[in-house]
Amino acid sequence: MMQRLGLTARLLALGLLPSLAALLLLGALLQASMRDSLHTGLAQRLGDSADRIQAHVSLAANGQWRYSESTPGGAFNQIFSGAYWVLQAPGQTLYSRSLWDASLHPQAPADRSGLLRNRDPRGRALLGLERPIEQDGQQATLRVYVLAEETDQALARIQRILFMGLGALFIGAALTTVLQVRWGLRPLARLQRRLAGMHGAAPTDSMPRGDTGHTALGSGYGPDLDPLAHEIDALLERNTRMLARGRAHAADLSHALKTPLARLSAQASQTPQVPSPLVLAQVQSMNGLIERHLSRTSSSGDEHAASANRQAVPVYEVLQQLMQLMQHIRPERGLHWQLDAGPSAQALHWRGDRADLEEMLGNLLDNASKWASRRVHIQLQASAPAKASARPRAALCICIADDGPGIAAEDLQHAGQRGQRFDQSTPGSGLGLSIVADIAHSWGGQLQLSPSLTLGGLQAQLWLPV
Repeated sequence: MMQRLGLTARLLALGLLPSLAALLLLGALLQASMRDSLHTGLAQRLGDSADRIQAHVSLAANGQWRYSESTPGGAFNQIFSGAYWVLQAPGQTLYSRSLWDASLHPQAPADRSGLLRNRDPRGRALLGLERPIEQDGQQATLRVYVLAEETDQALARIQRILFMGLGALFIGAALTTVLQVRWGLRPLARLQRRLAGMHGAAPTDSMPRGDTGHTALGSGYGPDLDPLAHEIDALLERNTRMLARGRAHAADLSHALKTPLARLSAQASQTPQVPSPLVLAQVQSMNGLIERHLSRTSSSGDEHAASANRQAVPVYEVLQQLMQLMQHIRPERGLHWQLDAGPSAQALHWRGDRADLEEMLGNLLDNASKWASRRVHIQLQASAPAKASARPRAALCICIADDGPGIAAEDLQHAGQRGQRFDQSTPGSGLGLSIVADIAHSWGGQLQLSPSLTLGGLQAQLWLPV
């Protein structure tokens, strides 16, 4: 039942139902207390009347009880006044003058207050008190009654006032609860409006922005809802980043396919028949680009999906395998490959996806083998950068340097951008460094490019958290 109710209805129900139950219980207790108080006061008045009546009751010499009043008057002497008394003894019963020639019905047992209930000859409800009396060893029972109407009316008036007061209290509590719920849910409503406005209205300068420039929820919803807003912003950030990656990969692939297609088009315009080896080479190139791009589109390097694919990857072993592969791919270059890693560095493991690491290192080594003149130097080391550093706190650094022409200082800031190439004479699509940068960023690392101080070419430093 509660699951079908909205949040507002649940809060109102949880706030009002206990209040209603408490007020009903309080009303019942107050009503019982008031009734007992009225009955106690009535019992005291009846006791006073019984004292006065008992003062005029005596036992005659013949053993009979008699009532004698020197100044007759009062309610007990007025016929059917509603005030009656009965003196009952073995073999004898005396009645007040107010009963005239009538008698009372047998009395009902005393209730919780100790009062007797009965009805007079006219059928009116009575409340009475019973008292035993004794004189000269003779016992009798005196019962004094008055009309219950006055007490019942007083109790009814008190009940009306009580119920009106409790009703007003409940209405006040209900209004207060409604205001509290509305006021308490106001940040949630503001969050909902902001979330709806993110896709239903044009963004404004006043709206918060995420890291990727998308409209964000921001904060200011209170300590309870701010974490929720931050989680939603993180989800939106992730989706925006994935969408941007998808668009970027599509643009990269389109750019990369232009080169082999242009070669085929140029060859076809020059000769009637395009040589099969050239067609096969360009088709294989395009197929490789497509496969690589599809692999990156569904990459596990996404920071949320990667948690299930994390494994301890031996970095030194991967470097050795890729270096040997590069030596077999381009044996005609005759490059000298050098891998430096101390004993502690050789034992380094990266907590991530092996395929992502192989793709990052493969692209960097492939780029170095294209541009190196004679030497490629690879260094693996662990590092704990300074607090102010932009690099990860605990990281491993893979430094790959070559003795090629390098990149001009003014072009370094553009290096690694998608499709960016600085020498059109060398085969390639300009995707390699951008792919490395994207994967490294998705794992919390980064790619840094700088001139090599030792070899004079380009130095690529890949920082990855461990």
